[in-house]
Amino acid sequence: MLVILYRTLISTFYAQNAGFFLVIVLIAFGFMRPIEHEALIAATLGSPFLLALAAGLWLLYTLKTTAYVRRQLRAPEHLFLQTFCLLPSPRRWSLWLLVQTALLVPILGYGGWMVARGVRYGAHEAIGAIIGVQGLLLMGGAWANDYRLRHPNPEGPALPRLAFRLPYVLFFPTYWFRQEPVSMLLTKAFSGLLLAGVCRLYPTDEYDQRLLLIGLVLSVATHAQVGGQVSAFEHRYLLILPNLPLAWYQRLGRYALTYGLIWFPELLIVLRNCPVAVGLDYVVWLWLTGWGWLLFLHALSYASDRSPDRWLTGIMIGVAVATLTIMFGLPVGAWLAIGWLGAVVGGYRFKSPPR
Repeated sequence: MLVILYRTLISTFYAQNAGFFLVIVLIAFGFMRPIEHEALIAATLGSPFLLALAAGLWLLYTLKTTAYVRRQLRAPEHLFLQTFCLLPSPRRWSLWLLVQTALLVPILGYGGWMVARGVRYGAHEAIGAIIGVQGLLLMGGAWANDYRLRHPNPEGPALPRLAFRLPYVLFFPTYWFRQEPVSMLLTKAFSGLLLAGVCRLYPTDEYDQRLLLIGLVLSVATHAQVGGQVSAFEHRYLLILPNLPLAWYQRLGRYALTYGLIWFPELLIVLRNCPVAVGLDYVVWLWLTGWGWLLFLHALSYASDRSPDRWLTGIMIGVAVATLTIMFGLPVGAWLAIGWLGAVVGGYRFKSPPR
């Protein structure tokens, strides 16, 4: 049973969120040195506010895992997992604890690092708080998963709904907001924080516009999984889409509007935090470049039945190559042209979503 749960819940979770974890790794180990990690942990151990902030981030991540398990349990291809209820409660709970521990490995590992530093600094209260919070998250996540298993279709009070015709370009954003809110929140939060942080960092030293372009690459990388989510959404709810009499440019236009809506918050963030030394025209070019590259990644996600491991490897290599190319001086105009040209070529080559 543990092997089945691993293949249906654990491995697929990390595969589907490869882009999210890639950005975390790049931020944690690409831009921060070990001494800076030590300073951050020391500050967190000595500050109740920072410790509460860390606990809040851990809670968001735990909610992301429980929301994912809920979706998997409700998926038609995973209805066989309902037989999991037939196991005795102690065994079922032990399996859920193992599953939740595997899903929480990133925050448990970082919490363990903080506990080790806390022992060194003698921060016993912070150690107790970390262990207590992570223990509650682990038990709470396992309980939430087991509750959803035992109550697959919970009934409760519902607010009245307004009926109106939803435009096509809002289909996926609405689904993303209503059905996968934690995924949307984390994706947009990390993307926005990256762009805002890079904009705030720009005036502090002898940086040039290449820093903003590198920040754009990382921000786009946080959306690497969105193409797969759009594909899964269409394969589940829009099975008629490949049969619609739409030309390739009509399909591309609809996807462009959808991704433009998804990418619009980044424009507001960049405009709000735009460094004084950077012109407004460059900011607009920067945002248009990110929009084109999101479309390009979407086209690549439809290229074939891609392996999650190969997709993650490709994204990591792409980010590394893009960073090196930017450092050697490839301007934003070239990146804009490459992104939109790739989106158009991909939209023409893959004229309709695969069945």
